[in-house]
Amino acid sequence: MDRLATRTPSAPERSLLLSQLPFYALLLATLGVVAAAWIPGSGLGPFYLRRQDQWLLIFGAIALLCCVRDLPDRSASLAATWRLALAVGGVMALGTLAGHYGILSGYDLSLDERLANFDAAIFARGHVVAPLPMQWQAHSDALNTMFMYRADPREAWASNYLPGHAALRALIGLLGTRSLTGPLMTLAGALGLWACTRRIWPANREAPVIAVLLYAGAGQIWLNGMTAYAMPAHLAVNLAWLWLVLRRIWWADAGALMLGFLAVGLHQLHYHPLFAAPILFLLILERDWRRVAFYVIGYLAIALFWEWWHYWSSTLVAGGPLMADAARTDYLSRIITNLDRIDGLRLSNMTANLLRMIAWQHLLLLPLVVLGIRAARRDRLAAALLGGIVLTLLVRIAFQPYQGHGLGYRSIHGLIGNFILLAVYGWVSLGDDVGRWRSLLLRTTAASCFIILPLQAWMAHDFYASYAKVSDRMDTVSADYVVVGASDTHFSSDLVRNDPFLTNHPIRLLREALDPGLQERLCATHPSVALVGPATLKPVSDYFGVMISPSLDGENLRLAGNLRRMGCHVELL
Repeated sequence: MDRLATRTPSAPERSLLLSQLPFYALLLATLGVVAAAWIPGSGLGPFYLRRQDQWLLIFGAIALLCCVRDLPDRSASLAATWRLALAVGGVMALGTLAGHYGILSGYDLSLDERLANFDAAIFARGHVVAPLPMQWQAHSDALNTMFMYRADPREAWASNYLPGHAALRALIGLLGTRSLTGPLMTLAGALGLWACTRRIWPANREAPVIAVLLYAGAGQIWLNGMTAYAMPAHLAVNLAWLWLVLRRIWWADAGALMLGFLAVGLHQLHYHPLFAAPILFLLILERDWRRVAFYVIGYLAIALFWEWWHYWSSTLVAGGPLMADAARTDYLSRIITNLDRIDGLRLSNMTANLLRMIAWQHLLLLPLVVLGIRAARRDRLAAALLGGIVLTLLVRIAFQPYQGHGLGYRSIHGLIGNFILLAVYGWVSLGDDVGRWRSLLLRTTAASCFIILPLQAWMAHDFYASYAKVSDRMDTVSADYVVVGASDTHFSSDLVRNDPFLTNHPIRLLREALDPGLQERLCATHPSVALVGPATLKPVSDYFGVMISPSLDGENLRLAGNLRRMGCHVELL
């Protein structure tokens, strides 16, 4: 893909850019503090901003102010071979694997994480959906079916996410543990980024080193690599896809389309197309109609296949053709549903999201991206990379400004490669002033890895450990069932998680879904039931700084009385 020459700033302009960094650092810190005070208090985005991101922006500003002082002019280029990407990616893979257990308590906190392993467990047994025992088919909501295919009654269950990421986790699980998936994708991302940078700047031996250092200094990449989120896979696959498209050879196009099939089916339909569309649009500008037709037909087939997959797998859950309401599993229906759920805090949520995105990246990424955006006016590929970012943010603002859980702004995670490559565009435009920037990059990389990253890891541990403690307590109960209310504390419904084949003990249930018919059915065999109370939920309520639902004790006492009358043995946990 031909690119026009990138304008090189004049020497006075470059000096001015470097001198503006202290102002940039103070501005970001001020924005974080002001936004934390201004944004309304409801929702996870504002909570993250006050609890984590404003402090990361403040410490990041302090670190950048220290790094920019008395910069020496480093004349030696930061050139290296591909082994640097392998070494950095390998260290990050080992660190993220250890961090899954040591930092995140080996716990899948969000439903997105849990359902990735839920579906992976189904695929590992050779099934597409997990059959439900007869007693649960009309009462499956008590097992927590949020983000699953709808059917009433249902003969089986599975998440309504696309299966690519879960299938990948099931496959990697054959190596010993599914927790290797994020670390391996983190390693693949480092190698893919190196390959893309070498492809775009074949004569510049320093450019891929800059890219890898920016990658290594991004806390969002480290922390998400520790999770079961699909985001590390999105980033790795997008970078591999970009490298293949840039090859401009028929076999590479065929490989890119195969990766596109995986990328679209990883998680949700829209993530990869928003990344790929601006890059493929360059083929139209080049009037390469053969490749345009190949990709248009290919992606149309991919979209149709995954929409068919959604419908087909939902019929397996329902045990046959779907009723009209239950059939609303297609992608457009889910978008309409999200639009119906959007609250009036769109600007507040997106402001918090964007500040969170900045706070969890390399300290020098955004200043270099600002320089790189100038290249987008003259370089088509740079414009396409920027276009993927802008298009994704516009779609998020329009359809889903609320992120939910996430370490950094995970909705943009698959585009971190775009940010880094734009930053490298900025780097190659530095010209004679690059010597001081080399010193600054080395300093800020060290500060990102050894000051900001440990702070981010502590914040992530504090969050995950609060839920992991409650979950571990529930696992140790010597009861057949343990019951939690959906509104007992923040996201307490996420604690209701079960193995797809219900082999876990005790089985976890949602209190609100225990209708009288289910209560009678459960108690017919005189099982033991534990009702989770305020003392057990205290780690979560303490983390969020909120009170346990004042109605919890009363709800538990009423339910305990009903269950005892029907023959259950009840204890308050």
